[in-house]
Amino acid sequence: MNRSWKRLAAGGAILGLLSGGGFCRADPIEQRKKAARNVADLARQYRELRAKRRQLPAGTRLKELDDSGGKLNETLAALGDELGHPPHTKKAVVEYLGAPDAVLGQREMNKFLGVYYRDRPESSRRADEQRDRKYLIYFWRGWHDLLFFITEQGAVVDHGWWFAYE
Repeated sequence: MNRSWKRLAAGGAILGLLSGGGFCRADPIEQRKKAARNVADLARQYRELRAKRRQLPAGTRLKELDDSGGKLNETLAALGDELGHPPHTKKAVVEYLGAPDAVLGQREMNKFLGVYYRDRPESSRRADEQRDRKYLIYFWRGWHDLLFFITEQGAVVDHGWWFAYE
């Protein structure tokens, strides 16, 4: 049995090499290029979905735009994951996604941050209130459900979601 196992492992390794596989790690520069292409594709898709939303009559519902797990929801979530942290900048977010639906300061945004701060200590929340933060708001379903990017001095420091749960 030991001999069969060795043959199976060797055969798998040879098959992997013949199919273009290798034993080394992926090139980090190539990974960054792929991620950048992915963000550009996601951003293009977001801008198309946003334009489609804006052209619809008020009250019109489309699954791809309104449903949890729909195309707009999934695209915004992926963009938050990709762009919602350092080293990204406010400028890059706006270049990719277009102008935000709203920009709020800390005081105006406080009513939306309950869930964001839920698992953080009170001292962390108070410290954040002392910073000059701007929140770039991108609507999923208007003011009911939205993605926000938190920026300080032009740098993205985090992102989050606010849901009305209505």
